[in-house]
Amino acid sequence: MKGLISMYYNEKRKAITAKYVKTHLDDIKIRVPKGQREKLKTIAAEMGMSMNQMFIKAVEEYIEKNYKPEAENEID
Repeated sequence: MKGLISMYYNEKRKAITAKYVKTHLDDIKIRVPKGQREKLKTIAAEMGMSMNQMFIKAVEEYIEKNYKPEAENEID
């Protein structure tokens, strides 16, 4: 199995991936209590997604439900 993975993920592919990440993505680091990471990882897997996908979806849903720009709150 290791040979198969290295066949597709070599140093060139690693460099291409690193360049893409640096160019197109931002990092946000969160901290959780000890033991919580594994619990969240398990939940995400049970939902068929990565923790990253789960966090992005959760934040997007929270913003959609709760964020009301001040301009929308003003009465004409």
